[in-house]
Amino acid sequence: MGRNKGDRTKLSSAKTMTDSLRTTVPSSIVRQMKLNAGDQLEWQIESLNPGTVKVSILRSEKKPSD
Repeated sequence: MGRNKGDRTKLSSAKTMTDSLRTTVPSSIVRQMKLNAGDQLEWQIESLNPGTVKVSILRSEKKPSD
């Protein structure tokens, strides 16, 4: 996957008084991975390469809209 303008995001505090951080998933990745609101991202460190992580997508189950 090549880097597009806007593929870099900045971490910010999720809440005060916690160690959690949050970021925005760039729209180019949302489109390419077909992400939807409600999908979950599972983060795993699988490599000894610094700065490399694996992200798995756990799809939300959407109810058909009739």
